[in-house]
Amino acid sequence: MAKQICLFTLLLGLFLSCENNDDESGNPSEQLVYESLTIDRDTLSPGETTTITASATGYNIEYHWSATAGDLLGGGSVVTYAASPCHVGENTISCTVKDGNDKSETKSVKIVVE
Repeated sequence: MAKQICLFTLLLGLFLSCENNDDESGNPSEQLVYESLTIDRDTLSPGETTTITASATGYNIEYHWSATAGDLLGGGSVVTYAASPCHVGENTISCTVKDGNDKSETKSVKIVVE
């Protein structure tokens, strides 16, 4: 059953993940400012979830998410992290923000799964 849940959340995450162009008509001279990467909870039990939010401004912003373990559901500036029952310990979630001028910046947060 745990394998089925892991597979389902992985497939759901792949299906829902996508780039989000929050401001396609903005000003190309607007500078990329990556203000913050925040997390609702930094300690989870296997199978629990938390929301992670990236806050950035600039021209034609795109968000690219990755995790060392667990699943990321959704896309754009807000994702849900689902802790894998198979990977306890410290997991790193990163978000790279890229603008329409090919400038980018990456921030990371740590989540402990216990």
